[in-house]
Amino acid sequence: MALNSRPLRDVTQQDIEDYKRDGVVCLRNVLDKDWVELLEPLAREVIIEKKDVGLLPTIPGRYMARRLEAYRKLVFEGPIAEAAGKVLESKEIRFFFDEFFAKPPQSDAKTLWHCDRMAFPVEGKTVPSLWIPLTPIVKENSLEVLAGTQHDDVPYWLFSPNARKMIKPDDRVPHPDIESRRGEEGLRFLSWEMEPGDMLVVHPWVLHYSAGNPTDDWRVAISQRVFGDDIRWAPRPDCLNIAGVSFDEMLDGEKPAGPLFPLIWSEDGRKDDDSQYPRGFATTWPKQEMGGVNEYDKFKDLKSKEETGELSRKDTAPVN
Repeated sequence: MALNSRPLRDVTQQDIEDYKRDGVVCLRNVLDKDWVELLEPLAREVIIEKKDVGLLPTIPGRYMARRLEAYRKLVFEGPIAEAAGKVLESKEIRFFFDEFFAKPPQSDAKTLWHCDRMAFPVEGKTVPSLWIPLTPIVKENSLEVLAGTQHDDVPYWLFSPNARKMIKPDDRVPHPDIESRRGEEGLRFLSWEMEPGDMLVVHPWVLHYSAGNPTDDWRVAISQRVFGDDIRWAPRPDCLNIAGVSFDEMLDGEKPAGPLFPLIWSEDGRKDDDSQYPRGFATTWPKQEMGGVNEYDKFKDLKSKEETGELSRKDTAPVN
């Protein structure tokens, strides 16, 4: 099996400019078909069959590289980091975490318009989502981006598990109602038809969304999160928890480094191997049914409560 270690198509200056302008770029042919044939069956086992492969039962769609050798190999030997580094014009790329995104066939479940900026305990802009479909993508089930919104410096309130246990601070605003603005002059809504192995590089500040899945097969994608040159720790209580590292270890203003954040690509050829990266988690738990990888209903309920002001009222929050 010939798994490519470099992108099949070079990143161009036009790709770089498109990303700077729009907050997203679609790179074709990043992974070859052998990668897709290796990764897709494993994704289906976890997502559809809910097979217990040692992932966290409450978040089975995250941290695959810790338990699934194929996904670990993708991180340390695949072409994703190089493609990202070139688009971001970053001299180094460090691994953050990976996760699955999936929608069942004939589903009307929508991913709400949002940006990822406030989910992460960092400052900086080079922490994109590297979104790679393992099944064919049509425009109707594609990720969709409102081009240029990465230039808006707005700390939106995001429904992370930690944020759900908090009263929303006054300075954190709800994500805007983008659906009502379709057709508005000057706005560009971007979506794509994609083949398995293509890759979207999605800016952490850009507003994005996904409609349902009208096809007769699951829509399955993976996302790797990585750190580029400008990223520094800036932990906040509403951020995502990262398995194996506490906020105490995220020193304000320092660059992420260490075994959990390995160097996976650099302009001068330096990189870490996988010898120090975890192959599991810091805790154990009794065997239990694996959860699903989607929380569409939870997010829909939280958005409704946000619109009525419930998330900011002490008598109704926390809402978890």
